Amino acid sequence: MFEGLKNGWDVINASIKAFLKNPILLVPLLFVWLIYAPTVIYFKWHFDWDSYSTATSMLILYIIIFCFALMLTLSCSVLLELIQQKENGKEFNLMNSLVETCTKNIIQILVLSIFWSLIWFLLTVLEMIFSKKKSSSDTEEESAENVAQTLAGGEDFSIWSLTFDALKKGIRMIVFLIMPAFAWEDLSTGKSLKRGMSIFKSRISEFVAGYTLSYLAGVIVFFPPFIMFYLSGKLKIDFPDWSWVVCIIYIAFAWSYTIYLEQMFTAELYLWHLKYENEVKLAEKEGRPIPNFSSVERPSVLDDKPDLIF
Repeated sequence: MFEGLKNGWDVINASIKAFLKNPILLVPLLFVWLIYAPTVIYFKWHFDWDSYSTATSMLILYIIIFCFALMLTLSCSVLLELIQQKENGKEFNLMNSLVETCTKNIIQILVLSIFWSLIWFLLTVLEMIFSKKKSSSDTEEESAENVAQTLAGGEDFSIWSLTFDALKKGIRMIVFLIMPAFAWEDLSTGKSLKRGMSIFKSRISEFVAGYTLSYLAGVIVFFPPFIMFYLSGKLKIDFPDWSWVVCIIYIAFAWSYTIYLEQMFTAELYLWHLKYENEVKLAEKEGRPIPNFSSVERPSVLDDKPDLIF
C-alpha cells in the first residue's frame, strides 16, 4: 500500500509539473467550463421545472448529465491526443487533437458517455432521494454569491452529498482510465472497457492513492472560495459583488484544474502500465526476471523521451 501511495504521489506530482510547464493542457477543460457554468445557472434559476411532469423532468435531467459527460470525455480525449503527440516525439498541436477526437475517437466517446451518464444519473437521483433536497431555485435568489456557491458545489454540503460526490469522482476517474485504450491503442469500445478495467485492477493501489491525493488537491484549491462562503454565511460578512465575480473566475480555474488532475493522473498511470508491460515482454524474451512495477521508470510528458514508441 505504501508503495502504491508513493507511485500515486509520483504521478500526481508529475501531473502538477506538466501543467505548470504546459498550461495548454488545461485549455480543453476551460472550454468545457464556459458551457458548464451557464448551463447550471440557466437550469437552476431560469428553467421552469414546474411546467413539466416528473418523468419529463427526469428525462431533461438525464440529457443535461449526458451532455456534461460527453463534454468531459471530449476534453479528456483532446488531452490524451496532446499527450500522444508529445509521447510520439511531436509538438503539441491543439487543432490536430480536436480533429482526432471528433473523427477517430468519436464513436467510442459517444458510447462511453452513454454508459457513464446512466450511472451518473442513477447516483444523482439516489442523492436527491436520500438527501431529500428541496429545489434551490425555490429557496435562493440568483445572486453573485449564490451562483459562486452553486458552481463550487458548496450550497448542499452534507454527508450524503460528500458520499455521492466521492462515488461520482471514482466512476469519473475509471472512465478516464478507460479512454487511453481507444485513444492510444485504437481498441473498440468493448475491448477498451476490458482493457481499462484490467489496468484498474492491476494498479488498484496506485489508483486509490491517486484518487485520494487528487481529492485532497481539490480541497486545497477550493479552500479560498469556501472560506468566503463561511465568512459570508456564518459570520455575516458582506462581500461586494465584484469579489464574488472574482471568486467565480477563480472557481472556473479551480474546477478545471481538479478535473485536469484526474485526467492527467489516469493518463500517466495508463502510460506507465504500458511501459511496464513492454518491460515484461523484453524480460521474458531475454530470460530475465519479471521486473516490479515500481522498478520501471515512470514516463513523463515533461521530458523529451517518446514513451509511446516501443
